[in-house]
Amino acid sequence: MTPRTVMTDKVSAGMRTTPLNQRWRVVRAELRTVRFRVLATVLAFLAAGLLVTGITTLALDLRALNSRVSGELLLQSARLQNIVHQGAPGGGPFTSLDELFTVFLQGDAPGRYESVMATINDGNTFLPAGEQPSNLATPALLETVHAQHIENRTVFHDTAMDGRTVRLAITSVSLGEGGSSGLLVAANEVGRQREQMLASFGTFAVASLATLLLAGGVGFAVTGRLFVPVRRLRQATESITFEDLSSRVLVPSGDDDVSRLATDFNRMLDRLEKGIADQRRFVDDASHELRTPLTIIGGHLQLLQAGDPKDVSETQVLLLEELDRMQSLVDELLLLARSGRPDFVRRDWIDADSFLKAAMDRVRVLADRRWQIEQLPGGHIRADRNRLTQAVEQLAANAVQSTRRHDVITLGAAWTGTTGGTAPLGEPDPALGSLEIWVADTGCGISPADQERIFERFARAGVSRGKEGSGLGLPIVKAIAEAHSGTLRVTSHINEGSRFVLSLPGGAP
Repeated sequence: MTPRTVMTDKVSAGMRTTPLNQRWRVVRAELRTVRFRVLATVLAFLAAGLLVTGITTLALDLRALNSRVSGELLLQSARLQNIVHQGAPGGGPFTSLDELFTVFLQGDAPGRYESVMATINDGNTFLPAGEQPSNLATPALLETVHAQHIENRTVFHDTAMDGRTVRLAITSVSLGEGGSSGLLVAANEVGRQREQMLASFGTFAVASLATLLLAGGVGFAVTGRLFVPVRRLRQATESITFEDLSSRVLVPSGDDDVSRLATDFNRMLDRLEKGIADQRRFVDDASHELRTPLTIIGGHLQLLQAGDPKDVSETQVLLLEELDRMQSLVDELLLLARSGRPDFVRRDWIDADSFLKAAMDRVRVLADRRWQIEQLPGGHIRADRNRLTQAVEQLAANAVQSTRRHDVITLGAAWTGTTGGTAPLGEPDPALGSLEIWVADTGCGISPADQERIFERFARAGVSRGKEGSGLGLPIVKAIAEAHSGTLRVTSHINEGSRFVLSLPGGAP
């Protein structure tokens, strides 16, 4: 029973420590986030700035305090010198230091932190009436004063009194040669004032710490809101797989860098999703359409009689036809797969009239039909000549499949968005209109139901008077139109004919 009890205790201990471990992992993960690093960096710079500001201010204040205290102490010796120049109260000069010091101490009272004392060498010590901040009439201080003084000068000396630092200004005083001499001692409790400044610095430090804590709390909340798109971006990247690119980041309102990052990320996902969808569709289309010719080739090879020259010759012709059809199908699928690329079209200025005439020369050899150019538009169109020729040839090939020998197939073009549909003279201007190029025929037409789906891949119209195609011709024309930022539309009636119109913007009539 004992081992079981020990194991239970260990399991219980593990269960008790698991939440703590989880919290510690959460804390460590938070410490590695950009949010924490940015906030910690800002707070570190703020703390350094406050510290430097506080120390610099304290140093300047202490320096100013030293200068001010020294100046105030010198005022006492200056006042004594002024009294000497004014003379004794009864007129004439002072005859003794006792009289001089008595008049001096009856004058202005010293400041809040100041004390004054006068002493005659080997004689009396004089103090003003009332209490002073510092008790100067002590044997220890008198001994210090007599040890530090210098004749005919004022000496500053800092000493400790009752645990406080006091600055002394010791001035040598005499009434002429042969007379008695003494000392004027002015004291200032500079230590107490320094303590008050240090206390103010402590208050500043506490206020700075409170400011840092407040700034940290506010910054944590603000950065949390700002980095919500970044966190969602990370979650989205974790959930995105090759099979599922549907995740998107919720874009917050605003025009800051984080919002633009979320927007650009969603656009990147849109492009990736479209590219992968095109690849999947290409694979699906290729596997679907190539299966039939491969099956036909395999079946004929299995039935081939190698000893029969006629059978070999017929099978060879059939296999070559199937291979040609496969090659054509693969070329069309690759063309559709490349239609979404930015370099699918290479635009240049094309003379519309010469383009239509050259296209007519190319397509009239497709079949024995009554070929006509219905209208020449004039002007220029900015487009890819090769892709545009490919689109017109495909439309003409479709028209051939829907017509017979006596039917008419017409090519034409006209400008839209211009006055009267005419072609004004002048330099090419992309803002002047769009060019509509059409291929019309008087063939069997297309039913309304088929008109809704003929632009889909591998869709075929129900009525055809020629060889059935792959069903990729019109999707290719539509892709070429969309690559030029244009459109493709059809108007058709059964037994009356069809009219395919390719509308291309960015031309100059």
